[in-house]
Amino acid sequence: MAQPGGSRPITISDVQQLVRRKDEVEAQIKACYELLEGQKGVGMEEPLVDAEGFPRDDIDLYQVRTARHNIICEPGSARG
Repeated sequence: MAQPGGSRPITISDVQQLVRRKDEVEAQIKACYELLEGQKGVGMEEPLVDAEGFPRDDIDLYQVRTARHNIICEPGSARG
């Protein structure tokens, strides 16, 4: 079985490496969702401003925005 666009066959090691990477990505996404839940359950769509349009002071806006970014973007690209 050849890799798409490649000439060498896919090995067991290649598959194991991809499975490890998938597990890492899933763990990163889970950690980000847990962080969002820890910020008063703000989630992915809860507004970050109050009724008057001011930034909420009951959550860590930087952590929430970073977690949302890391969920939306390719995990690993914005590691801190």
